[in-house]
Amino acid sequence: MALRVFGFYNGLTEKARGYRYLQQYGSLLDDIALFQIAIEANGELTGAPSRRLIAEAHALGIKVFLVVSNLTPRGDFSTSLISRLVREPMFADKVWRNIYNLLVDYKCDGVNLDLEKGAPGDRALFSRFINTWTARFKGANYLVSIDVPAKTSEQRTDIWKGVFDYRALGQSVDMVILMTYEEHWPGSQPGSVASLPWVTQVLNYALANISGQKLYLGLPLYGYDWERPGKAEVIGYKRARELARRFGAPLQWDSEQHSTYFKYETRGQRHTVYFEDLRSLREKLDLAQRKGIGGVALWEMNLSYPEFWELLQTYV
Repeated sequence: MALRVFGFYNGLTEKARGYRYLQQYGSLLDDIALFQIAIEANGELTGAPSRRLIAEAHALGIKVFLVVSNLTPRGDFSTSLISRLVREPMFADKVWRNIYNLLVDYKCDGVNLDLEKGAPGDRALFSRFINTWTARFKGANYLVSIDVPAKTSEQRTDIWKGVFDYRALGQSVDMVILMTYEEHWPGSQPGSVASLPWVTQVLNYALANISGQKLYLGLPLYGYDWERPGKAEVIGYKRARELARRFGAPLQWDSEQHSTYFKYETRGQRHTVYFEDLRSLREKLDLAQRKGIGGVALWEMNLSYPEFWELLQTYV
């Protein structure tokens, strides 16, 4: 069964690196989500998308979503802002109206809610809030998708995961984007950002709570270069391959995590790099297809490359 493709476009204009991939491979996308609009403390929204970018996506038959987040100017997710949204109806109404006006003004097709790090104690309030907003957006003929952290159990007290009730959220929104990445992160030991065994566990748990056709498996197009636990930088496929070539580091396959990695040394410091390549991504695409879910979500298009799109073409 063919998979639908939801692509995160990290930017609001044609200046983003992902733009050339939209032009060259846009026919493979069903939906594109423009990322970089945030809710301010006063209920206003930061940023506005390019009308030309939206028109070009529509000309390719792609539905356009605006990603709305609770990111602060410092790049942190605001727990307090979510607490206000779920507790202050007038504030929530103002934010909803501002999102709605943006969707109308820019002729978009839907909204992607990237509201992260809500207080675990707000779980029931958060589900009710998302249900209310979703009903209003659907009533105005807009699609609603929501990004949810990867988990394999309820984890009700986890600061990143506890507020997300898969079952309740899945009953209201149109699409649930599983953020199946960051299994390993800068603060952890080196490892795959999305090992196949872990991704499989997350997807199985999600399928037990959410309709498969609403589920989109997150595909990370990146990895990390660790200098040490606590110090790592994001690295894409092309940069990782260039780095391995430069230092003569052989690419190795981690058969437990199903991920490519290599090690190199510079300035007396040993580095370990894990990154997603065509082999690991193919296995995740096979998993999504085998499970019969709605599709996959690409994080993110700026980090994509021609060989990946050629691989993706065989699944859509």
